[in-house]
Amino acid sequence: MAQETVVSDGVKAEVLAYADPIAGNVMQGFNEGNYTIYSRDFGPEMRQALDEAAFEQNREHVTSRIGLYESRRDPVVTETGEYIAVTYRAEFEQEDGVALRFVFQKDDPSHRLHGLWFNSPKLRG
Repeated sequence: MAQETVVSDGVKAEVLAYADPIAGNVMQGFNEGNYTIYSRDFGPEMRQALDEAAFEQNREHVTSRIGLYESRRDPVVTETGEYIAVTYRAEFEQEDGVALRFVFQKDDPSHRLHGLWFNSPKLRG
């Protein structure tokens, strides 16, 4: 596995310019239970891996433990090999400090999502 490293401030600004609106779409779709909005920026592999049934199951798991999404802050942008990841600290109704991780392929000009993870103590418990 390649080492994960934090990117320079210049690269971070470039990545956040596209990652922030995508994160906003994903979390809006999540809160509304709207798969169309949620998956709008998914790459084809991701759309296959996380279809509407999986979305509903995941959403139920998350909302039953930590409620709906409220806000995100403190993005950290890292790169590993051909991928770039943005990890936010997010606040949900029943837990703060949830890690929201969005993964993109570096050489993809369409900035399709290649990975998406929600992680926190309550979600692992």
